[in-house]
Amino acid sequence: MITLEQLNALAPAEWVTALGGIFEHSPWVAQRALGARPYPSRLQLLDAMRAAVDQATLAEQLALIRAHPKLGLRGRAAVELTPASAREQRRAGLAACTPQQLARLEELNARYQEKSGFPFILAVRGYDPPSIIANLERRVANNGELERRTALSQIGTIAAYRLADLVSSPPGPEILAMLERLASGAQPNIATSANAMVREWMQAAGLELCSAVDSTATGGYLAGAYTVGRADGSAPRAKTLLAGACLDRSDDTLRYQGRAAFVIAIEAAQQLRHLGVRAACGLVVLARPEDTRLGDPGGLFDDDAPESWVELGAANLVHAAASSDADTIAIIQALRAVDLANGADAVAVLVRGAAAAVDQGAAGQGAAGAITAAAAERAVRALQAILGRVAPAA
Repeated sequence: MITLEQLNALAPAEWVTALGGIFEHSPWVAQRALGARPYPSRLQLLDAMRAAVDQATLAEQLALIRAHPKLGLRGRAAVELTPASAREQRRAGLAACTPQQLARLEELNARYQEKSGFPFILAVRGYDPPSIIANLERRVANNGELERRTALSQIGTIAAYRLADLVSSPPGPEILAMLERLASGAQPNIATSANAMVREWMQAAGLELCSAVDSTATGGYLAGAYTVGRADGSAPRAKTLLAGACLDRSDDTLRYQGRAAFVIAIEAAQQLRHLGVRAACGLVVLARPEDTRLGDPGGLFDDDAPESWVELGAANLVHAAASSDADTIAIIQALRAVDLANGADAVAVLVRGAAAAVDQGAAGQGAAGAITAAAAERAVRALQAILGRVAPAA
């Protein structure tokens, strides 16, 4: 692990050596990102490297795609994998494929290679062999141009995970960069949805991507898809902290908190990961990426936050599930998707006297100016402390 400050201070040759493996066997990407140093956040460095790929020639892009190994390599071919590729494939269970799965992968890989002229690329974090095979079965029917664009997008996601594994960055600038990207609706040079960005950030932070919950039937302003990320706690029978929603004491309903809350929670998970620390209690991050509300970042996790968290027990959840409030129903649906609304686990939730999220307009206007890097960092540090202090369930 290297800090962003240390990385920015490296000599050019050392910089390229440090970042040369972020894009497989393609140090030219790191070389072309040199000129914009120093980078204030890891996300802005990632943007610059992705932009270099986006602006590369067709021949360079194809060479980058072809530099990646096939998925599911065994024997002598597997020895040639870079450490990063070997680790990614191992995490996805590809080293433990059944003979039938391996045979199917080999068959599909060969068909894909023959049709497109390059190997099948998939950012496999969060996948397992059956889902990888299903993805390959679907994509083998696509035309070559679509798959070239898809492969480059997947390579960009792989780079995001590798960079997050390698480089630690101060939380304040990272949070501002994430909020700016959500407000703009897309990453520079790479068209993508807010939901896709949040899913990538969650997985880069080590959160298990649980579900996207369709709550359109509720009819509330939260109608749409939730993205849910989860990390289990290290303590036996640990409580699970719910971030992204709060209990509104004015009417005892559950309320979505806006973008600032879930972005701060994702970054808190990332910071703990970089420290090599597993929190005592669990964390569930509830995100509504397409909702433009920023929320009230100033009071999310203030000094008295530990006393402002209460447990949602089984009785509370049953009561909430029977509510006619659309927002509460949608949040309960999201909790059920990660098995936290059945009373089996203790869920701690922040209590707020006035829980309405701040509406920043259709494009999220004001997201960059409504919260400072210092305030964001204080919120992250407070949440990290809470994650270490919430007592295990009785």
